[in-house]
Amino acid sequence: MNRTMIIGGIILTLLASIPSRHPAQTVQVSRERHVIPGAIEPNTPGAPGVEVDPALAAAITDPAAFDEDGSLNLNKAIYVRFFDRQRMGPPDAILVMIPGVVAGANSFRIVATEIVRLTGGRFEVWAIDRRSNLLENLDPMVRAENAMTREATLAALEAYVNDPAGRGGFIFAHPFSVSSFMSEWGLDVHLRDVRAVVDRARTITDNVFLGGHSLGAILTQMFAAYDFGDVAGFELLKGIIILDGTADPSGLGAVPISDDVYLNGGEGPLGPLAGLNELRHPMEPDDAPFVIEPFNPFLFELVEIGAQMALIDPDGPSILRPVIPEQVPVPATNAAALGMNLDDEFQEQIFARFSIGFLSVPPGERAEDVAMRQDDPAGANPNGLWSPRDLSPALQQWAPLNDISPLGLRSGPEPSAFETVARAFLLGEGNQTAAVSDTNFIEWYMPSRLVLDISKMIDLGRTPLSPEIIAAQTARGGNPITLTENSRVNVPLLAIRANEGGFVPSNAAFLLYSRSTSIPFSKVTVNTMQNYAHVDLLTSLERRSVRPANKNVPELIVDFVEEVLP
Repeated sequence: MNRTMIIGGIILTLLASIPSRHPAQTVQVSRERHVIPGAIEPNTPGAPGVEVDPALAAAITDPAAFDEDGSLNLNKAIYVRFFDRQRMGPPDAILVMIPGVVAGANSFRIVATEIVRLTGGRFEVWAIDRRSNLLENLDPMVRAENAMTREATLAALEAYVNDPAGRGGFIFAHPFSVSSFMSEWGLDVHLRDVRAVVDRARTITDNVFLGGHSLGAILTQMFAAYDFGDVAGFELLKGIIILDGTADPSGLGAVPISDDVYLNGGEGPLGPLAGLNELRHPMEPDDAPFVIEPFNPFLFELVEIGAQMALIDPDGPSILRPVIPEQVPVPATNAAALGMNLDDEFQEQIFARFSIGFLSVPPGERAEDVAMRQDDPAGANPNGLWSPRDLSPALQQWAPLNDISPLGLRSGPEPSAFETVARAFLLGEGNQTAAVSDTNFIEWYMPSRLVLDISKMIDLGRTPLSPEIIAAQTARGGNPITLTENSRVNVPLLAIRANEGGFVPSNAAFLLYSRSTSIPFSKVTVNTMQNYAHVDLLTSLERRSVRPANKNVPELIVDFVEEVLP
C-alpha cells in the first residue's frame, strides 16, 4: 500500500468517527500554552516592591515566569488551549477546566482532545495550570523525553537525585524560600486567576463553561458561588461540569475545619494541615508551603521518570527501587513499579487511582500468590487493596489487562490502558516534542494554603467566616474569602462520578449540592461511569455510562454543552 492510500485511509477513518450532527471535516487538534496576567498577590514576586531572592530566581527555569525585562513575576494565570487549528471562525463554546489535587493542565489532554475532535473543532477546551507550575524545573525531563532512551532517562534521574542544590532541586530542598508568598496562594488568589482565564475566554464567546475533576470540581463549585465584588462567578458562565468531586453544602459529611485548625494547624478532611500561622512563620518541615504528604515534589519528579521507563524498558528492573524502596518495596520491573503506584488495586490514595491491570499471575496460580490482600481503608474498591509479594530472584511483572475477572477479582473491566496512562505523564503531546514551556499531568508544588482554604470552605460558605479569620486572611494585604453566593447559582449542571474508587459515593451527593443552589432540577444532569476508578475519568474513552448508557466522558460533556447552547 502506498503512502497516499495510507493517508487517505486515516482521513476516512477520522471522518467516519465524527458524529453526524457535527460538520464532516478533518480536525487537527492542537495545543498552546498561554500565560497571562493573573491576580496581583502583594507578597509575590512581580508585585510592586517585592524583593526577589536571587537564588530562587536562578532556580526557576520556566521562561514564562519572567517578564520581558527579565524580572521574576509569578502573578500569572496559565491555561493550555486545545483547539482545531484548521477552524476559521470563533468556537461555539469554550470549556475551561480546573485540575484536581496535585494535578496539572495536561491531566485533561485525552478528554480535551476528544471533545475538540467530537465537535468537529467547534468547541475548545482551556485547561488550567495553577501558578505554582511555574516553579517546576522540567529541563531534565525535556531532555529525557526528546531522546526517549534509557540512557537519557537515567541522566534525568541523576539530575533530580543529585541536584547540586539538594535532592529534588532547590525549591524542594529549600521549601521556606517560597513561604513568604506561597503562604498567600489560597482560594481567593486561585479563583481570581481562574477568572482571568474565564474573562479571556469571554472575549471570544459568551458560551463559556467551567468544569473540574476531583478537587477541581470543588473549585468549580466555589468559583460559581464566589462574589468577586463586581459579579458572582456563576454569572460569567453558561454551565458547570463537575467530575467525581463535590463540596458538602450541608457540612455533615465534610465538616469545615475549626478556626483554631485554620490558624494553628491540625487534622483536615484531606489529612494533616499546616495552619496559616505555620505557613507564614515556618519552623518545622511539615510547615512547607506546598503539599508534601502523602506525596512530595521529588516523588512527582520520579513518577514522570518511572512512566517514561515503563514505556522504554517495561520488563527491565525498576530504576526507581534503589531510590525510593518504600514505593517499590519488592524487586519489580519498570512497568510493575508504575502499576503498583497507580493502579486502584494497589494505590491507597483515591485521587491517584487508575484501572490499568494487575501484577502478572503465572498460569495455574492465583492473585494471592503474587500479592497480599487487605481491606481498602477508603472502602471504595470491592477487591480491597493489594501489596506485592517478594518473588526473588524473579521480578514482579505487570499485566496490562483490560479485564481482571479471570484472576478471581470482582468488577473485572479495567477502563484505562496501561500504555495510555504511562504516556499521559509525559510532557506536552507526549510524542518527543517536549519543551521547557510545556506542562505535565502532575502539579509538583500544590499550595498548602489552597488546601487549607478549601478545607475551611468545604460547605460552600454555609458557615460564615469569623472576624478573626477574616482579619488573618487580610493581614498581609490579601482579600477575604467571599464565598457567599452558592444559593444564587442557577446555571445548568453536569455531574459525573466514578463508581469504583471515586470520591463521590453516590449520585445523591451531587443532588445535595444542586439543592443548595437555585439550579432547577430540569437543568441537572447526573451520570455514573461503571468500573471507573477516580482518574479513569481523565484517561479512558471506554463507553461505560449508565444513563444514557454507553457513552464516555467526552461524549457526555459534549451532549450537555450542546443541550445548553442556544
